[in-house]
Order: sequence, then structure tokens, then C-alpha cells
Amino acid sequence: MNILSLIERQVVNKSKHAAMIVGNDQVSYQKLWQDSHHLVYKLKQFPNNAKIGIAIENPISFIKWYVAILINKQIPCVIDPHLNKDKLDCLIEEYNLDGLINNKSNVFKYNMPLKDKLENILHIGFTSGTTGLPKAYLRNHESWVKSFEYNDMLIDNNIGVLVAPGPHAHSLSLYVMIYALCTGRAFIGQVQFDTLSLSKVLQQNTDSKAMFIVPTMLHSMMNHNLKLNKVETIFTSGSKLSLPMFNKFKEIYPEIKLIEFFGSSEASFISYNIDGKAAYNSVGYLFPSVKVKLKDKDQNNIGKLYVKSDMTFSGYLDDNIEVNWVKVGDWASLSENGELYLYGRESNRLIIGGRNIYPEIIEQELVKLDGIDEVMILSEKHNKFGEIAVLLYKGSTFLSHVELKRTLLSIGLNRYEIPSKLIKIQKFLYTSSHKIARNLIEEAYKEGGAKWKQLL
Repeated sequence: MNILSLIERQVVNKSKHAAMIVGNDQVSYQKLWQDSHHLVYKLKQFPNNAKIGIAIENPISFIKWYVAILINKQIPCVIDPHLNKDKLDCLIEEYNLDGLINNKSNVFKYNMPLKDKLENILHIGFTSGTTGLPKAYLRNHESWVKSFEYNDMLIDNNIGVLVAPGPHAHSLSLYVMIYALCTGRAFIGQVQFDTLSLSKVLQQNTDSKAMFIVPTMLHSMMNHNLKLNKVETIFTSGSKLSLPMFNKFKEIYPEIKLIEFFGSSEASFISYNIDGKAAYNSVGYLFPSVKVKLKDKDQNNIGKLYVKSDMTFSGYLDDNIEVNWVKVGDWASLSENGELYLYGRESNRLIIGGRNIYPEIIEQELVKLDGIDEVMILSEKHNKFGEIAVLLYKGSTFLSHVELKRTLLSIGLNRYEIPSKLIKIQKFLYTSSHKIARNLIEEAYKEGGAKWKQLL
């Protein structure tokens, strides 16, 4: 099923209903469709299947261009509007984009060499690019239609509004936006995440809602004791909730169903955990069509995670390798009960004295401690052990090495898994999707100087 056809069906069925709500602005399905058609003439200079970048911050402006490009049988390329000019220029050249629509809705045309025709592609997305140029990946229509079907299994039919206040240049909010439009719901988004502004919009809207957010947003909402008017379900993604945060959420919002789901831009949904019914330290049960393969397993059956399902992407742009199994980039294991366990990113694993150390496992335990808000473990080179673990933490308490050792040993971790250094910092750095920016923090630690001092 074609995504544009699904949206057009809702334009007929819900013409006067709100399609998009951003702050004080909103647009109906009919108005969205009309405005998108008015933009089509600006795209006539491009041929069918042209790759056209959209680097627009406002979700309403963005979606009008996105739909217009689909109407014109071209391919939207969803670009982070905050990308610096040098990186944007490199991206345009690297992936042979035919055009770009900037944040002011100006249209630019580039004379790029013709490449192979892309078939059945909904849009081109880009990875975060925290370690270099963002990598372009292909999303097909059917994979998201299937994702919508699985998502519908997890929420009630009476949900009329989907809320995703994160940046749509990242796959979660973009997915929710298209999911809402294809199912006749209203989408509530933000240009930039702001807890109090979001609260105001939620209070004004009386329809039943489902929210899609990352844990840092949930933390902010709980700290402000936000009244979540008619919110029935909250989906969290990006990183696992700490047990104290989960318990605090259930204490403040006992009636709201909390679903943690694990996935990636390329793989879409992989697993889910409804109200903590799966083992806490797992990321839940696999979605119905998801198959898992673990490669290079160690003695504990922990291996590199690969997944296969009807929700996965169509591969990377300019990569002729056919995608069958998608590499997720995490170390993982699967229990006999079908629960998926994660042990951290492949790139984050430490090898200390010949033993594998998975920093995220230790981090998950430490954020359970009273007075510890956020933690991160990084690597430091060491002559004897190859590398050692350095713990960075933020919070109201001071963590001693004795307490750290006692805590980690009491939960069954080994002595060699205990970080050798502890450093209390005042702030962490974050990515645009509100995750801890590990690469930037590691870089600051290794370089020292002003970059590092700003965190202390």
C-alpha cells in the first residue's frame, strides 16, 4: 500500500479535522492537501524520482513539502535543518541530491549526474552522523505500513491524537507524523522540545492521546509534574528507562500505559515491553515478524545483533548490497522466554585484561542509586590492562569507590567490571535527539583543556 494513498484517503474521510498541531498553529487534512498541491508547481523543474532534500524545522511546513514531493513522484530526503553548511554541502554532493528546500522554503536545484532509478522508495533518511557524514538510508512504503499495523495492536482504537515533540529529522517523530496522517489522527509536534509549551497544548486538546518520546523528555515532564490530559499510552525509545524512573512514572501517572520499545532507524521496531511485564533488564519481547541472529557469540551467548522483519529498511543509498539481515550495532542475547537483552553498542565495548566489559550494563545499575541522575562509562588506555573504565556521573551525591565496588559486587557483577576511575561532572553533552553524546564527551575527556573543564 502506498503511503500517499493512505493519506489521501484520510483527506477524504477527515477533511475538516486537524491533521497537524504545532504550538498555536494547526492545519486540517483538507488544508494540508491543498497547500501541498500548491507547492507542486515549484517542483516541476525536477524529474520523476529526483532526490529532493527538505531541511525545514517547522513540522507543518516540512510535511507540506514532504507530501508535495510524493505527489510529484519524487523522493523526499529528510535532512536535519541544524546541519552546518559544510556538512550539508558534503551530504548533497556525496548522495547526488537533485534539489534542496531550506528552512525558508527556498528551492535550490543542483545539476547532479544521473544515477540508478530508485523504485518504491518512500523517502531517504539520514543517520545522526555524530562520527562523520550522516549515512543515507532508504525507507520503503510497505515497511512503514506494516509498522503502523503492529503499532495499532499496542494502542486503543479511541486514540485520536499522536504526540511526538522531538525533531522530525530523526526517525521517531517522522514516523509518528506519517503514522498519524495515514490513520486519520491528529499529530502534535514542536519546533523545539519545551515541556511547559507542550503542557499547554495538551490541556487544550480533549482527545485521547498516545505520546512517543525519549527518556530525557519523560524525565523533564515528571520533574515539572506535567498534567498529561487524556494521554492513555506513552511510548519511550532511544534508551532504556532506569528502574527508579519507571517506578516514579508509575507513581505519578498510574493510569497511563507505558510501553518501552527498542528499534533503530534502519530496523524499525524490534522489541517492546508493556508496563514492565517483561524482565526489567531486558528490552522486552520481539515484535511478531522479527527474527534475530546473534553473530560472534562469546561464552555467555552474547553476540552481535542482526534482525530481519517486514519492517526493515531497503538498504543504504549507493550501496548495492542487498539487505537481508540488518546489523543493529548492539551486543545482545535472547532468553528461552523470547526476551531480548542488550549489553551495549558494539563500539562501546571495552576489553580489560582480555575480558569483555559492556559499559551500558554497569550504567543501568548505577542510575538506580539515590542521588545519581546520569552516568556514562568511557575507556582510557592503560599500559597493563590495555584499557580501563572511567565512570562519569552527575547527581546530588558523591560516589566513593568503596560504595561503587560494594554496589556492583552485590548485584553479581565481577571485580574486573568495576570502573577504575570515578569523576563527578556538572553536566553532560547531548545529541539533537536528547541522548548523551558519548563521542563528544569522550573527545573532550581525551583532549582535556577548555572542552573538558566546561563539563566539570
